Amino acid sequence: MPSTAPAARAVHTQVWFGPAECPLFGWVSMPAGAVARGGVILCPPMGEEARAAHRTFRRLAEELAEQGLVALRFDYEGTGDSAGGQGGPGRVDAWLASIESARQFLLGLGVDEVSAVGMRLGATLAAHAAALSGGFGSLALWDPCLSGRTFIREGEALFMMGEGDGREHAPGFRHTPGFQYDDDTATQMRRIGFGKLATQQPLADRVMLLTREDRPAPAAIEERIRREPGELAFAPATGQADLLDVGPSDGRVPEEALRSIIEWLVSGAGEPVPVKPAHETCARVAASETDATPVLESTLRFGPIGLFGLHDRAPDVAPDAPWVVLINVAAEHHVGPGRRWVEFARAWAAKGYRVVRVDQSGVGDSPTHPGQHEDAPFAPEWIDDMRQVVRQLSADGSTVVVVGLCSGAYSALEVAMWEHVDAVFAVNPRLTLFPAAKGSAVYTPVRRAAVLPVEPIARLAERHRILAGGIWRIYRQIAIWHGPFRILREVVKRGTALHVLACRDDAQHFTEVLFWRPFLARLQRHPRFHFERDEVFDHSLLSRSSQLATFERATRFLETYAPLDRESGPDVAKRGMS
Repeated sequence: MPSTAPAARAVHTQVWFGPAECPLFGWVSMPAGAVARGGVILCPPMGEEARAAHRTFRRLAEELAEQGLVALRFDYEGTGDSAGGQGGPGRVDAWLASIESARQFLLGLGVDEVSAVGMRLGATLAAHAAALSGGFGSLALWDPCLSGRTFIREGEALFMMGEGDGREHAPGFRHTPGFQYDDDTATQMRRIGFGKLATQQPLADRVMLLTREDRPAPAAIEERIRREPGELAFAPATGQADLLDVGPSDGRVPEEALRSIIEWLVSGAGEPVPVKPAHETCARVAASETDATPVLESTLRFGPIGLFGLHDRAPDVAPDAPWVVLINVAAEHHVGPGRRWVEFARAWAAKGYRVVRVDQSGVGDSPTHPGQHEDAPFAPEWIDDMRQVVRQLSADGSTVVVVGLCSGAYSALEVAMWEHVDAVFAVNPRLTLFPAAKGSAVYTPVRRAAVLPVEPIARLAERHRILAGGIWRIYRQIAIWHGPFRILREVVKRGTALHVLACRDDAQHFTEVLFWRPFLARLQRHPRFHFERDEVFDHSLLSRSSQLATFERATRFLETYAPLDRESGPDVAKRGMS
């Protein structure tokens, strides 16, 4: 449903908190007038589930603030936008310490009591943090995982049914969709679970357990909760299938469960007290797990509605260093597949680039235009969004390179058809847009980098996707103007260096229209165009091998077409990529 204008009462501020050597990223949602009835920390799920639940947790924080509670949603160390790496020793201890840092941050703002909400592994971690550091005022356990071990096993099974099937994978890691956990971390995760929680320390004065009706929680979870001496509440975790059992971009906010949690937390809140306002700051993070080079990270806003971006740069970055824009994927926020956009950005910033990770409107942490649908991929508003980003960054003549995956690659090519973009690195670009065909909620006739299927075929695709796809492939052998290759040619003709990286299925979209094959072969000889098909890549970059290969190719592309040594740039660019 279209969003309504946000209420002016609550204030939402991006913050960094926790240890200075490894700061944590978060958002504080503050009630009107900086007067609160308590504080709530929101402990997100882990891995792909965290990406899927991002909008739900944003909604939860904002609505809690409207009800008079300060809410802090945050990323654990080494996850999301927080500092640190995903691997290495002590990951579980670091995650538990992150929860305690979040609690201390809210206490530092002046709240009388801190409560917590955790979903899936976040609920399991929140329960352990409560047992270790003292209970919460209220604790809502939302569809909790029985243990870290079961979380890993479920993730491995999902991975092998998808991108992992038939592929070789790096040893020493437990592979889940998009995210890998080294063996040391997987071993640590066996320590956490409801069967391992101490019973001497109450988890909270009040505990709420929400479990799925379509997938009953293991008995050990409820058995442990029923040992709690305080007030207990039980409710169904409705809507979890529509949130987590689909792709991160297709999830829907579980409205009923969200409402029951908010009402339960508010019913146990205290009296209003003045609290300190939160302030936006800059953080210093390490470039990677193995590179301690400092990188500064702060927010950057774009356009009239203030699109959200996170800006990475070295402390001594050159004022004319090239900009690299990493675009969010579909309805997912700016961390990228497997958190790789975060890692790419910090590594490139350490080399000397200025990098910004952007959420387009209606997605992630960006605002929504009036009347715009939230979390709608290929929103027509994205066209002007990206034009605003490129105009702002290139206003002083700086080089701008745009990097995107799937729908993000479409946005990169779309903006290159409107504004001058020096280079585009497009991974598995999706240019045939069935979801944006005429009659859809996101249809607009002004797209320049999209192929929109004719309306009868688009309608058929809603019911019979495979049949419609087959008819479409036959149809465009005749209607050759529907071949997406022509868009690549137009982008290069506009002076943009272009590298297309595609898995087998995505490459087929550019090669299957027979009329365009000779033109593709000819364009391949252009020094500023490269089309690469490789079996190592999966469509969503959920495998470790495809993620690392993308970083290697993209880094080489930047060094060629946006060199930090400007004097060597033209000669290198003329030679093209090897």
